Amino acid sequence: MRIPRLFVCAALAAAFCVMLSAQQAPTGYHSVACLKVKPESNAEFRKWAAGDVHKLAQSRVDSGVFSSWMLLRSVIPSGASAECDYIVLSVYPGAPPHPVELDELEADLKKAGIAMTSQQYVDHRNSLTTLISTSLAQNRAFVGTSKKGDYYVVNYMKAPNIEDYVAFEKKAWMPFAEAMAKQGTRSGWSLNTLVFPGGTDVKFNAVTADIYSTWDSIFADFNFFELWRKVHPDMEVGTTFEQYEKLRHQGDVVIFVLQDSITSTK
Repeated sequence: MRIPRLFVCAALAAAFCVMLSAQQAPTGYHSVACLKVKPESNAEFRKWAAGDVHKLAQSRVDSGVFSSWMLLRSVIPSGASAECDYIVLSVYPGAPPHPVELDELEADLKKAGIAMTSQQYVDHRNSLTTLISTSLAQNRAFVGTSKKGDYYVVNYMKAPNIEDYVAFEKKAWMPFAEAMAKQGTRSGWSLNTLVFPGGTDVKFNAVTADIYSTWDSIFADFNFFELWRKVHPDMEVGTTFEQYEKLRHQGDVVIFVLQDSITSTK
């Protein structure tokens, strides 16, 4: 039996993450900034993101503040219904540093060769975007690679017992994701958990991501059950799905495209 990859992704909690190449594995911690671009500023934001924003991120990667940096644009949904028009991911080489103060930003801008004061930079950013939220997450598992132009199918999930859920993902889905990456069904996968904010009122506390190299590959069929039986001869698909339903509630599903990406070469 052959089923669409997008169905598999939605059914088994394919979602959003930090994904790096196998040669540049993350230590785990990454900040996530959700941005809403003002409707009249879309073209100007893209130009600014490709210019000063990229230069500043490149400088921070080169200096070791970030091990990786990504800018993802929401494809579905888009427009007014999208909570985040863009997601900015900053991956840290170790424990996350404290939030950057204006004087530190001033020094970073000079180092990046950007002829603006920190206040001018912040004012320009605020004239183009609204910061919807920030959070801190940690990567718990990853497979494969990603590159600019790849599509991320993102699901946000709520798990009552996060460690039980993570353990089951690593047991059930991670080996299957490795097999899909090996045969080229998709480029990669990762699992992440929310660090801050926390508490019972958060909308989600875990995310995963299936990454595709092209738009068409999201919808292409592949022999899911044959591959599953090859990877997990002792795990029946139906009971595996039932266990997932007990361990987590799947929420929103979003598709992003990796608009820009910088990874340390050190």
